[in-house]
This record gives sequence, C-alpha cells and structure tokens, in this order.
Amino acid sequence: MKVAVLNGSNQGFFPRFYRDLKSIVELDRGNEVKLFVPNSGQNHRCVLPNQVTFGSRFNWHLHLGLFKFTHKQDCWSHLDTWDLIRKLKKFKPDVLHFHVVNQCQINFPMLIRYVNKNHIPVVWTFHDCRAFTGSCPYFDEIKCEKWKDGCRNCPDKGGIYVKNFENTEWQWKFRKDWFNKIWNLHIVTPSKWLADFVRQSFFKNKNVQVIYNGIEVGAFSSASDFDVYGSSGIDKNKKIVLGCAINWEPRKGLVCFEDLAKRMSSDYQIVLVGGVPQSLKSELEKLGIICTGRTKTFAEMVAWYQAASVFVNPTLADNFPTVNIEALASGTPVVTFKTGGCPEAVDENTGIVVEQGNIELLKNAVVGICENGKNAYSILCKERAKIFSLERYKDYYELYKKVVADEI
Repeated sequence: MKVAVLNGSNQGFFPRFYRDLKSIVELDRGNEVKLFVPNSGQNHRCVLPNQVTFGSRFNWHLHLGLFKFTHKQDCWSHLDTWDLIRKLKKFKPDVLHFHVVNQCQINFPMLIRYVNKNHIPVVWTFHDCRAFTGSCPYFDEIKCEKWKDGCRNCPDKGGIYVKNFENTEWQWKFRKDWFNKIWNLHIVTPSKWLADFVRQSFFKNKNVQVIYNGIEVGAFSSASDFDVYGSSGIDKNKKIVLGCAINWEPRKGLVCFEDLAKRMSSDYQIVLVGGVPQSLKSELEKLGIICTGRTKTFAEMVAWYQAASVFVNPTLADNFPTVNIEALASGTPVVTFKTGGCPEAVDENTGIVVEQGNIELLKNAVVGICENGKNAYSILCKERAKIFSLERYKDYYELYKKVVADEI
C-alpha cells in the first residue's frame, strides 16, 4: 500500500504525528508512506523522512497576495498544483491523506479532478474547523454559527481568526461545492467535539470517524536527567503550576495565567514553557511567572511535566491539545477549561474541567488538586494516557485498508 500524506507546514504536533504514522504503517512489508509539502522555508528547516516538496517559494507569496486582494483562496496556485499532481502520478498512491491544506498553497479544483479521475480515496484529518467555514479555524470566541448554512457578514471584525472577512460567503460556497465533489472522502477528527461540528456542517453526509492523537506514552514516564529546579532557581518546596504551548498566542489563554497569578499564594510557582512574546515577558515576570522559552531537548520538556504539581490549560479555542495527554503520561493531573475537545482527555480521577473563562474556579481546581497531593493522581493519570498511545495510528492504518478495499 502506498499512502501519500499532504500537509501545509512541518510544525507543531504534525512532525511527530507523521513519523509515528509512517512507522506504524510501514511495519507491514511493502507499504510506503510519502509526505508531500509545499516548497517553503519551514519545510526546508524541518525535513521529515521520505518528504517531497512541490512548487516554488514564490507561489505562496503570490497566492497570499491574491488572497489579500480578492479575499479568495484554494483556487490559485495552478503551476504548483500541477507540479504536485505530476509528483503524485509518479508515486501512484493507493490513498491520499490530507491534513492542514487550506493555507494558500493548492488549487483544489485541479487536485480534486485528479483524485476523482484516478479513483483515489481521500482520508482527511481535520485539526481545526477551517475546511467547513469561510476561513476561520475556530469560531468559539466569537460564538458564530453561520458556518452551518453559509458564512456571510462575518462577525470576526476584530480579525481574531479572519483577516479578510469580506468574501467568507464566497469561500464557504466554494468549499462546499468542491470538497463535496471528492469521489471517496473519509473525514477523521481527533475529538468528538470537532466530529459533532462536522456532522452539522456541509460534510454531514460524509463518513466521520474520531481517532485521538497518539503519543509515545512511555517516553513521558521515563526519568529525565534535566534539573528544572537548578535551571530556574525554583524553591523545591513550591508547587509548580505548569502551562505549555509552542507559541503563547491569545487563544492559548495567556491572560488567564496573568489573572491566576494575582490570586495564587506564594506557595505556588507558575511556569510557562514555550514562546512568550517578548513584549509581554517582563509583565509576566513582574507577576512572579517564570517564562522558560521553548525547551531545547525532549528530556527538558519531560522534566517540566514530571516536576509540575498540576498542569493547567486555559485555552480559549482548541481541538484536542496534545499537551494535556503529555501531562497525563508524565503522571501529572490536568486542570483545563471546557474548551473544544479538552474535556475528552481527562476524567474525574485525572483532572478537573472548569467553565471557560472562570478564573476563580480555575484557581480552586488548582488548589484542590495540590492539597490532595500529586501522588493521589499519578498512577491513574498514566493509566488514562494509555488511551492516547501510539496504538491510535493503527486505527489510521485499519482505515486505510478499509477505504482501499472499498469496505466503507
């Protein structure tokens, strides 16, 4: 079996997702997984196994420029899509696996015509909502439901997610028309939360399956040699309240940590791992929050998870954050907002879910877990994390086999 994986950018969780998926599928002799990505700086900085780049770096700038001028995307990039199709024809995939592909890089009418002409089944993993909206990846914060019957008069005037909202109605109709023309489409979501939205969208007549993201659970429970206390100067008697994000953008809830810091006693130390904007770092440090920046090694990341008394995820818009299950695998209980698929990661024995935006409830949950003691949760957290192990990539392999055999 040949699987062609198509993604926009090698960043975030995707590199790990791809490597783990590839290793599982290729355990069976004769299988091959190949990654097709646009010719971009990020994809040259992070080169993944069996990666093929298509198109030119100029194309993205041209497509983005046309998007800004016309407020339309997914319909440009003719030459780059021709190059992608040329390379797909050479590979001759049995199944095509889309990930995040709505990023000013592909001409979908061209790609869909190729897929349908060659009767190639498509598995599409949705990592957010953009495939069935007029542009936005999330609509929680603006509480919009227009995506159900046609985006128009976009309420995102502040540009939280949509920078070019004038043509969201056209974009929604374009996506509805073309994506529903895909000959044999099977949609996967990493959370029940997102699957419920897909079933209310213009994809409601398509096959939708939930496959949770998987991680190497054992790697997070193994002892790390990185000294978090020595590197940060934290008093070992303090309870570490940990937050992690690749980039602390507004939707990740940075402002919630600011409010939380004002309410916590000196017995607690808030630590934020990940990229914090330099303009905000000094203000956070004035509140006693330690900003470590991005971890340099996997051992450092694991050490922070393991040292934490509690992991806090006050995200305001998300699908199924991997950081929650990484914390669980490290034996650390999770406190999270009732946002997206976050509640699906924990149960009553491994964490607490609180109403989004309620900082007082967030604080009470943190204090409650710390007063109970981490040892009351650790074993159950590690057991819970097994649900989200690398076994989940076998679910993808089984799906591939079924769609290729035309069993679903």
